[in-house]
Amino acid sequence: MKAYILKITFEDISPLVWRRVILPADVTVNRIHETIQRVTNFQSAGDPYHSFAVETEEDYITNNEFISEEYKGKSYFGKAVKQPTRMKIDSYFQKHGEFIYNYDFGDGWKIRVTLEETVEDYYFGYPTLLDGEGMAPPEDVGGPPGFAAFLEVYADPTHPDHEKTVEWAESQLYRPLDFSMVNEILKTVKYKKTEWAFIDHENYNVKSDKYRMPNQVQPSPKPNQLKTSPIPNAERIIQYAIACGNLYGYLEYPQFLEIYNGQNEPNISSQDFKALLADPRYAKLLKKDQITIQPKALAHQAADDGLLQKTAGKPFYVPEKEELLRYVDGDYYEMTDFHEHFMEKLAKDFFGGSTIMVKGILDDLVAKLQAAENYSQIVTQQFIRRFDMKDVMQMNEYAYMISMIANTTRIWENRGHTPSELSAMEKIHLKSIQDTASNGISDKKIGRNDPCLCGSGKKYKKCCGK
Repeated sequence: MKAYILKITFEDISPLVWRRVILPADVTVNRIHETIQRVTNFQSAGDPYHSFAVETEEDYITNNEFISEEYKGKSYFGKAVKQPTRMKIDSYFQKHGEFIYNYDFGDGWKIRVTLEETVEDYYFGYPTLLDGEGMAPPEDVGGPPGFAAFLEVYADPTHPDHEKTVEWAESQLYRPLDFSMVNEILKTVKYKKTEWAFIDHENYNVKSDKYRMPNQVQPSPKPNQLKTSPIPNAERIIQYAIACGNLYGYLEYPQFLEIYNGQNEPNISSQDFKALLADPRYAKLLKKDQITIQPKALAHQAADDGLLQKTAGKPFYVPEKEELLRYVDGDYYEMTDFHEHFMEKLAKDFFGGSTIMVKGILDDLVAKLQAAENYSQIVTQQFIRRFDMKDVMQMNEYAYMISMIANTTRIWENRGHTPSELSAMEKIHLKSIQDTASNGISDKKIGRNDPCLCGSGKKYKKCCGK
């Protein structure tokens, strides 16, 4: 049977979304419309409120009732108006090779349909999805601009509208591409007789076929080709990777898996996580947020090469899930009373009480304090030189506030702990050693490979005996 292999590509959206389908020849525009609806997340085939149109050089083919009635027997922008249920597209495919499918005149979707190949060995009377990439937009999202805004909120768990957006997306059947499900649905778009005499089957159950296998699954990825990840919660895993990169600067993969698996079900294996990072789509998302994929770790682009050595032996600060995911925003930091007081005083002293400018100044100050190579004294000096302090007392007040902000800022060199937190932990650690020594245990010489007296569980040479 003669058939067409078509590539269906959304215009004007990112990330890229496309599908490759094969369908029998002698096809009407309406059948192509039904096929596109079923291989995307659109769900309004047959709904008069979601019109579509295909333009050729001579004809304007549409299901829009107003245009069909108003321009019946007339010219519509120099073209004859035709019904999609009657107009076949075969000759146009052969002559031009592609066309634009316009869908939902309110949202204004444009989808390019390109003829890639004409074959003679397809024997099913309905279309089949062969390949594809990306989650297609949901119905009524507002066209390309609305979809871009939707993706920002959908991917940001800290956004106030995130939960409502996720709920709405689920109601609109916004979901990853499922090849098996789509190909079951495509059987309803049947307009030819299936030629079973040419198909390897048993009691009409397909055993093998070049184009349509039983319970067809997603094809194996080709080089440089993006796929929808089969790994559960892939988007959430990438959010964790971005958040951890922003909070820690450098995080080895085993520690990342320990953090993620400790807060999420189902758990992810090391193998699955590496496969996810190898997906160009997700690698691109990480790169966009300045997170690099290294052989053994995730790292922020701004992290210096010596960060791993500087953090060695220090414990990780692991916030609760909700707090951790706030670090998906690379500019996020915890606001304390010191931060609030600093903003209030700065606004009063130098901006006539206006707080419009002070948040940006605080953001810049915290960013400098977070960097491992900067010291609070240098940052303080730079800040004081920036403003015309009226006297030494005012200078000292700001120096004190900046030191308090520095002590309550989470920094990479401390694996996410603030200097105050780490200092308190070190005091507890030292007290534990002193208490142990006072009990007479210290009279015994400690071997370098013996358990450390502090109770960390590490060898003495790897802990207090460094």
